[in-house]
Amino acid sequence: DALLPVLYLRGVSTGDFKEALTALLGADAPNLSPGVISRLTAGWQEEYDRWQRRDLSARRYVYVWADGVYLQARMEPQAECMLVIIGATPEGRKELLGFQVGFRESAQSWRELLVDL
Repeated sequence: DALLPVLYLRGVSTGDFKEALTALLGADAPNLSPGVISRLTAGWQEEYDRWQRRDLSARRYVYVWADGVYLQARMEPQAECMLVIIGATPEGRKELLGFQVGFRESAQSWRELLVDL
């Protein structure tokens, strides 16, 4: 279950999933045809879109962290920046408020992320 989203996020096309998963999981891997992968990714996208549109107006945060985390995957020629915003509730619980992949920590990238919140 965890492997499919990683392959999707790394940009593996739906047509290449079966070959990639056969190499990783063996020839007896379950049916992961391009159609199945497309349905799974559509479901993930819907779930992410709902999460992005959730109403935060009633939430209260006493502290907010905003940071850029640089990720260097072996397949990438250059590190990508994941912009992350985390809020702390009065009870001390941390909640992920938003995230977005960018090229660097820039004013424009942060504006785009904050507009989505």
